[in-house]
Amino acid sequence: MKSWRTAATLILTTPSSNTRAICGRKKIVHGCFSTNYAVLMLQRSSKNNFFPNAYVFPGGGLDHADVTSKWLELFDNIDGGFVKHLDRLRLDPSMRTTSPMMLCDAASSPDNLPPDISYRICAIRETFEETGLLLARTKVPSDEYMLGKKTLYARTFKFEDSDMAKHWRKKVTKDAKNFLKLCHHFKCVPDIWCLHEWSNWLTPICKGMKPTKRYDTIFYKAAIQSLPEYLVQDNEEISGLERKNPESFLEDYFNEECQVGNPQIYELLRLVNMSDHEDLITFFVNRGKEGLERYLPLLAVSLDSYPVALYPGDEDYQFGFFPDRRNSPTSTELYKS
Repeated sequence: MKSWRTAATLILTTPSSNTRAICGRKKIVHGCFSTNYAVLMLQRSSKNNFFPNAYVFPGGGLDHADVTSKWLELFDNIDGGFVKHLDRLRLDPSMRTTSPMMLCDAASSPDNLPPDISYRICAIRETFEETGLLLARTKVPSDEYMLGKKTLYARTFKFEDSDMAKHWRKKVTKDAKNFLKLCHHFKCVPDIWCLHEWSNWLTPICKGMKPTKRYDTIFYKAAIQSLPEYLVQDNEEISGLERKNPESFLEDYFNEECQVGNPQIYELLRLVNMSDHEDLITFFVNRGKEGLERYLPLLAVSLDSYPVALYPGDEDYQFGFFPDRRNSPTSTELYKS
């Protein structure tokens, strides 16, 4: 699995009224899929070598700074109660479906953090780098919070002003080790308890794709009550930041007004099945206890040269990736338009 780089992504939602605009264009997503929450998505820069201009969820590659055991020292120094609550993130593999990402240490060293913790730190750090949003807390979560008896909204760390947030964001982007220094400085810890396991995706295999650009990514789900005013894209890897109802992003995609990757489309379609934000939170908290399966979308080509994404469970998934339509199995006639 060394061909894939490990990464973590965060699907972040906030309460919101439905603002879907369909005037002047074809309505594709049925009106019954109407949600009262918004999801945060980022538009990748046109200069980006990997998936330019596409809309993605915040996240990125795992860094050595995310797996260092120095994080345990931080948790313990601020409040020993944090360390006690870390065990709640490590579910018994025998009681759930476990992704291979969770079966071994990300850096193959006994001195590093368990992947259940390090991937969450990675997702929070990358979200801060790309948007300026820092999910962090200064107090130990209550038992009611941890047991799901209270609405599990993540804690958003409030900087004194936007300049302070910009200063630390620049430092962390330059060197991921500065994320630990940030937390030491403000006496806070990443709110890893609010991130719940959601899905695990391997980058689809595409013709000409370099091995270094394929990712084994864990998707986490979290919710916050509101976004800070100073949220803004980094204008380097990310050129835009949008917060809309998931059905609005789907309308844009199906009307060919934006580019969205296969995993992101799949996840947006999952979200619209839950119209109420509180119900969604209850669902992803309970779903996170069930563990993860790893998914690899495969690309096929129909007999009329139309690209098709195949997923586990699809009838033709067994035939795999065929970049040359001459090698496509006859069963792909199912997709002929």
